[in-house]
Amino acid sequence: MMGWRAALAAVAVLAGCSQPQSGAPETAPEAAVAAPSVAVSEAWAAATPNAAQVAAGYATLTNNGAAEDRLVSAASPRAARVEIHEMAMEGGMMNMRAVPDGVALAPGAPVSLAPGGLHIMFMDITAPFVDGETVPVTLTFTNAPPVTIDFPVRPRTVGAH
Repeated sequence: MMGWRAALAAVAVLAGCSQPQSGAPETAPEAAVAAPSVAVSEAWAAATPNAAQVAAGYATLTNNGAAEDRLVSAASPRAARVEIHEMAMEGGMMNMRAVPDGVALAPGAPVSLAPGGLHIMFMDITAPFVDGETVPVTLTFTNAPPVTIDFPVRPRTVGAH
């Protein structure tokens, strides 16, 4: 009678010698393809007055993928809703509006979400944003995986939204 170690070795040898059922030659697995990614830098949120119901957040987004991507949404436990907004001159007046289609991110070209332009708008905030704390934000993209980052809260810049 064969010992259990010898039997196990025989099974291993036989398994290693088996051919694929289809008769097709075995191929090496394809090289792993890196998932597209978006780097987030210079993130911050503006401190708010005590009675504020909204707050603004800013960051620089850089698409490190090979194809265009798009920031399509944002979320935070510190706000009931988070939207992507832009400030733009319309009829001689500066207006703020939601950007429902998100923000295009060309490969390798940083996009700035900054006061007076594109930004993240936190709506119905749960508590004031206080200088020195951080606000967790998850950014969602068309192709890249979501990015969760803490936005440090800094003093508000005059006139910034």
